[in-house]
Amino acid sequence: MKKVFLLMCLMATTVIASATDVWEGEHAVNWDNTLQIEKGKFTDMKVGDKLVIEFKDATDKVIELHSNGGMLPGTRFEHHIYSDQSSVEVFATPAMLASLKEYGLEVCGAEFTATKIWYGDGKDNVDENTVWTGYFWMDSWSTLEITKNCFAGVDWSKVKAIRFYSEANRTDYVINVLTKWGDGGKLGDQSTMTMTNEYAELNVEDIDMAAALADVDRLMIQCNKEAGEPFNFTAVVLVKDGATGIAAVAKSQEQTANSQYFNLAGQRVAHPAKGLYIVNGKKVIVK
Repeated sequence: MKKVFLLMCLMATTVIASATDVWEGEHAVNWDNTLQIEKGKFTDMKVGDKLVIEFKDATDKVIELHSNGGMLPGTRFEHHIYSDQSSVEVFATPAMLASLKEYGLEVCGAEFTATKIWYGDGKDNVDENTVWTGYFWMDSWSTLEITKNCFAGVDWSKVKAIRFYSEANRTDYVINVLTKWGDGGKLGDQSTMTMTNEYAELNVEDIDMAAALADVDRLMIQCNKEAGEPFNFTAVVLVKDGATGIAAVAKSQEQTANSQYFNLAGQRVAHPAKGLYIVNGKKVIVK
């Protein structure tokens, strides 16, 4: 019994040590009374870290995270918070982290009371090509609306495709990638995209993405589960042309035994076959 108690204490200590407090108090947030957090609070934050905003008294309205007078890169519109919720979390992409460290954070929204902000261990598979990552529940015609500035600074001439990762583990669902509703807004769907169990890939070599995003403020990913179960949407990742910094390795028994392999959705793969994986924080191709 003592050993079990000691183990639980050690586990709790580990969790606490991985978290960095940013702010704590009570701030009644509305559009005229936002919560400002200075940039120095994010000095030690890393790409992939989880940023958590805790709150109370939510009224089924929205929360928005801003930076430098606009939406924080790597976040989404229409982020509703409900009365039975007490926190929201986002995961730091390179663009999000750069904005937090240069400009700080502004918590905006309607009718809730912020109580604490902290960051800590999040996802390990976030790299320079990740423009959004998190968990978004796709059910019946659910729509994830990520901010356009997720793509700020992207040289589209070097991008071959955009991959939309999920935990669907199937291909028989509907996906629409849109910049706006109505005519001219659809960039692709399941009939024109490459569908795999891990991701849906939109080829953008023949799409002028700079023009497509010029007069809008978001990219929308709409899914319908069809006959299958709902699933989590987990990442939006750019596929670059040419050199990618991906190492090619020949899988051996020793490598498999000594290394942990993850697919690009962040799921552990016990027995990797040929393909692309994250190993020790780097992308590798297993031949």
